[in-house]
Amino acid sequence: MATNTARREPYIGEKRNFKREGYGVYVYENQYFRYEGEWKNGKKHGHGKLLMKDGTYYEGQFVNGEINGHGFKYFSFSHCKYTGQFLDGEMHGYGVMQYKDGSIYEGHWHKNKKQGFGVLRTSSKAVYEGTFSGHQRNGEGSQTYDNGDRYEGYWVMDKRHGHGELYCADFSYYVGQFAEDMFHGEGKMQHASGMLYFGQWLHGFPSRLATKLKLIVEESPLVIRQGQPFKIAVKCLDDEDNEVEEDQGREIQVMAGFKYIPPKQGSVLFDMIEDVEEKPIPTPFGYEVVSYPLTDQLSEEEVTAEDDKGEKSARDDDGEGEGGDIAEAGEGEEEGGKEVTGLSMEDGTATDLMQPPEPAASPSQDPANTELATEGTGNPCAITPVETTPLPPPVSTRRTEGGYVEWNNLQLSPPPPLYRPFVALDEDKKSNKKLSLKDKFGKGSTGVPEGCEVDVTPAGSTLVAWESKVSKLSSVDNPSKQARSRKGSTSKSKSKKGSKVKDQEELIPTPEPVLELDEETPKIETVARPGEYVLMVQDVTNPPFLGTRLEPVFLMLKLKRPKKIIVKKPKWDTQRHIVAAMQARYSSGGDP
Repeated sequence: MATNTARREPYIGEKRNFKREGYGVYVYENQYFRYEGEWKNGKKHGHGKLLMKDGTYYEGQFVNGEINGHGFKYFSFSHCKYTGQFLDGEMHGYGVMQYKDGSIYEGHWHKNKKQGFGVLRTSSKAVYEGTFSGHQRNGEGSQTYDNGDRYEGYWVMDKRHGHGELYCADFSYYVGQFAEDMFHGEGKMQHASGMLYFGQWLHGFPSRLATKLKLIVEESPLVIRQGQPFKIAVKCLDDEDNEVEEDQGREIQVMAGFKYIPPKQGSVLFDMIEDVEEKPIPTPFGYEVVSYPLTDQLSEEEVTAEDDKGEKSARDDDGEGEGGDIAEAGEGEEEGGKEVTGLSMEDGTATDLMQPPEPAASPSQDPANTELATEGTGNPCAITPVETTPLPPPVSTRRTEGGYVEWNNLQLSPPPPLYRPFVALDEDKKSNKKLSLKDKFGKGSTGVPEGCEVDVTPAGSTLVAWESKVSKLSSVDNPSKQARSRKGSTSKSKSKKGSKVKDQEELIPTPEPVLELDEETPKIETVARPGEYVLMVQDVTNPPFLGTRLEPVFLMLKLKRPKKIIVKKPKWDTQRHIVAAMQARYSSGGDP
């Protein structure tokens, strides 16, 4: 049985001489292509639109059946859009390509590839302007990056290669050779931190790169005396312990620390420690430390005082010490013998021992000793507020020159008020002292001065019979009062016989809280306490050079008291002094 199949005409449009001429629509036999547009002599010619079954299409100029001239092409697979010149169906010449991710290339093309000069914008900030070859950045061009960096130089196969200049957003810049997108060859970098490196680079890093710090001191551990300045030096070394002289401008900081003592529950610092907590610094000595003030600048007052002390010492050496020998004794040496008198001087000077001692000024007469003006006031529990002095400026950071840096006048400053480790140590001493007092006077000591009879009434008051050491101490200050008290002691005792105990007692309120008289009054510390400190040297270059900082180094520092000065007095020679007195009398014209 025969079947008749209707054949569909592939072309619908205008014709001339049995050829497609004018406007028409043609569907190819493979059903993949469809053309709508102008025809000439049976070929696509003029303006037309070629559609593909996957959604891709071209609309533009046709010449003799080929895509030639200016047109627009949409790629369904990549969603890219091209507007520009075509040659034989390929992107060729000047054109603009818009990519799916928003990137835009505007420039020259060669056989569907970016070739020649062009501008590629991958984002609002990332822009490349330069030459392309084979779809890649190649040749001379400049690239601005999203982070604000900018490179100007040569490219090979889409990578920075050859001479170039890189200007970073943090104001760092590099001028020199590149290879495979890395610093390679001779180059100079001025880092944002202030570091400067000029020399050879290998795969993105300097050929000679400092990897560690070395602390240079006279001895380790370093032993100094109170008030004595010291000096240190720091070198930058590589992995083979060679000094890196190319290291320029690295910022180095030196600081001191004292052993961290955690606060105990119930101590003064325990309640507020969370608000002012300072993170302890780990050390290689088996314990942590907290920072301690270190300075390299002495105040004008301290310098003047040292000059005065030096002049006084010079005067003592020239005249007043005639006939005596001065020797230094180390810490811990004892002074023995009647002919040797030891003086502990912080400034290292000696006074004339032949002169009679001057009477000690009372605390109230000495304006420099305001915190001790509590004796003789009648209230043994009174405490005068402690005055504070400003701390000297801290040590400033320094930068390396040729891989080397030094400090020549370092000194431990006096501790700041309520320095945590010292407060903890003082609390331990006080607690130990209280335990010793309890062992001496028995449990339940109330802190009342020794010699006072104490009784607690139900109302919460303390009855004190003032036959105590307070009256005795006051009588020592006034000799006449002491004599009168001795004369009237017998009669007074007779009159007191038979009287009631209540006549001898006074009702006074119990102080809250009870202040113990044996506690030391807070004093102003003008020098650092003797003990073990830790010196820390660290790289604080900011921002870090090439993203890394050198590991810190530590040094043990032992602070001791000043050396004692032992002055040997000559033996008393009575005959010599008699002869000297007689000679002085004859020379003045007196009678023999």
